[in-house]
Amino acid sequence: MENTRNNAEKLANFYLAIMELDNDVDTLEWKVNLDPAQVNQWQQGTPALAVCPPEINPEKLFTRFYSVAEACQKWQVGPQPLPEDFLVALKQLDEDQRKDLLNSLLLINGHKARWAKELRVSAELLDFIALNTFKPLLKSYGQAVLKQLPLTSWTASHCPVCGDQPTMAKLVGKEGARKLYCGRCETEWRYKRLGCPYCEDDNASEASFITLEDKKQYRVYLCDHCKSYLKTVDERVVGEVDLFCEDLATADLDELARAEGYRRGDRRQQV
Repeated sequence: MENTRNNAEKLANFYLAIMELDNDVDTLEWKVNLDPAQVNQWQQGTPALAVCPPEINPEKLFTRFYSVAEACQKWQVGPQPLPEDFLVALKQLDEDQRKDLLNSLLLINGHKARWAKELRVSAELLDFIALNTFKPLLKSYGQAVLKQLPLTSWTASHCPVCGDQPTMAKLVGKEGARKLYCGRCETEWRYKRLGCPYCEDDNASEASFITLEDKKQYRVYLCDHCKSYLKTVDERVVGEVDLFCEDLATADLDELARAEGYRRGDRRQQV
């Protein structure tokens, strides 16, 4: 219990440090203008980030990436400890390498594995740093691009903005409609109530959910087809919630699901 509390305190301090970096978001905003062909491509299921990738400022974005890595090392958070020589290796990258690293981590199908090997860290740790580097920027990008797209027509299970897998879900409205949530860009979109959003299996006999007697607002949906789970908050019980905070606050549900032989559908490790 003491170890869990210490980890929670470290993570809280880490996110406080990251929030202080977000003051630079305004200088890194991107203008987004979609033409009809791009809108049609998006409607076919291609996320906006792949349809209309933003122009990035490599220098400013790399500075943020380095600062996130520093905070990660200082507060000892992440899937694994950050190697001492990681920051040194980052500083040694030339301008073209830095730009390639950022582009590889920004796009879902980038060369993350190659860069993990190059920098001698795990792909999961590199993903953790990238996630916290890009999140406020992708959130800003998503808000801009979704003003030009009919989000209600999106039916895919992956994020309509960045293409990532959902991190959590919530049940909203009188009917308990399901909305998926992307932890990478904080986009929410409606998805069918039944079926696994990870393997897209609709077989009800292979799906179930677990809950806790003293936490009825939470459900952990389990898929026996792909052995993944999805934490879900019922807003009909508790009202509107922040799913980023809910994900951090429900680590016990992750442990419960893992103990039953399931893993997070977004494949991220719980920090």
